[in-house]
Amino acid sequence: MDILAGLRDKLRFIERHYAAASAPFREIRRQINDREEPFDLPPFDPEIDDGEPPFLVEWQEATQSLNIEGQAALKIVQAALREYLSSFVGMYGIPLTAKGKNWFEKYNRHFLDAYNIDFEKAPIPLDELEEVNLARNDTEHSGEPFGMTRRQSEQHARRFPGGLFVDEIEKQLFQESDDLWPKRIEVTEAGLKEAIRRVETFCEFLDAQRDTMEFFARIHSAGG
Repeated sequence: MDILAGLRDKLRFIERHYAAASAPFREIRRQINDREEPFDLPPFDPEIDDGEPPFLVEWQEATQSLNIEGQAALKIVQAALREYLSSFVGMYGIPLTAKGKNWFEKYNRHFLDAYNIDFEKAPIPLDELEEVNLARNDTEHSGEPFGMTRRQSEQHARRFPGGLFVDEIEKQLFQESDDLWPKRIEVTEAGLKEAIRRVETFCEFLDAQRDTMEFFARIHSAGG
């Protein structure tokens, strides 16, 4: 079973799906910027002009929709990482019994104990994967009832106050402050691509360890 190929197939699908799903909202923002129909500017009327940019609501809704698409895609990226790790463990029959404060730490310890594969030696720093996990968790659990905005958890804000998945405006507002205000989660196209790169590069490292003599010896001694 080629689990790395399966992971790559899923990540490429996420990229294609996000591009297709986000296209209508990008087009709305472009039309507003370029003043194209149906967003061409109406004649100025001093009786009703309130000073707000025209089509502000439409712009904000399109922007929020882009963020929702990004958040949904990020969840699948994180799920793909978990699926890869679970599939790796399932291939060799050594039960996952390691303890840890979260699922990733359990896998970290299991891979070291069972296969002598050290996550710390991967070309992707583990805190970059932690950031992906924290952002995914916040998109799932940090919103107010019936609201669309998601914000950093206290842990996320403490670990990554100006991180990859933070709204750029709020990041700039609070960059000079020591206050760990939970900033709004925003998953942009660039942020999603970086999350995919991190997960894919990390799993490529793990997959490469399966070809080493040390790994084969370890699995053989464990009866796998």
